[in-house]
Amino acid sequence: MRIVTVLNQKGGVGKSNVVMNLAAVAAEHSRVLVADADHAQQTATSWAEAADAAGKPLPYDFDAVDDPAVLSQLREFNEYDLILVDTPGSLAESELPRLNALLDTSDFVILPIEPKFNSVRPLVTTLTTLVQPRELPYRVLLSRVHRDEPGQKRRDEMAGTLDEMELPRFQSVIREYTAHADAPIDGDVVTNYPASRGATNALDDFKSLALELNTLWANGGSK
Repeated sequence: MRIVTVLNQKGGVGKSNVVMNLAAVAAEHSRVLVADADHAQQTATSWAEAADAAGKPLPYDFDAVDDPAVLSQLREFNEYDLILVDTPGSLAESELPRLNALLDTSDFVILPIEPKFNSVRPLVTTLTTLVQPRELPYRVLLSRVHRDEPGQKRRDEMAGTLDEMELPRFQSVIREYTAHADAPIDGDVVTNYPASRGATNALDDFKSLALELNTLWANGGSK
């Protein structure tokens, strides 16, 4: 079993989108649990509640996490192959004990980042404060990438910046689609988005991410 924490100090970078939709793709072949540890926003919890209200069962188990020790205990039962953890978009002092406890149980960290200049400092703070001191394997994920020409240029510039900083990143990116914005309200996940070209492309993004992640793990890229 692997516990993967999706983390970044900066809010609005698409952490819940990554958690809920990567889980949906992974659930096609694995036993998956999504754990919402973001007690302030509870975006993933609201999303799961919307799915339940709309009669659209999630293809994986879902729970809110009060005590991170519960995740460690789940290892003993071998009930899941993968646990994806959503986290607060803040490194406030009140959140640090919970985040520290979550990372102490984690095997891998995904750090979504928007391709914007002001995203770099929060990313570095998150890495130096929480991830690198534990020597946890991680990858930065370009998220909320706009599909127009300026958006593609910013994507390439950010990828270059990350490479210059020697920060490991996914080759896969998560592009911005209307379907992603509607999903938390409608209770959809990427594997059951209403049919459209955008929905197909959104699914391809997450399939690419899941494949890259599994390849990384197969080559020993986890604790």
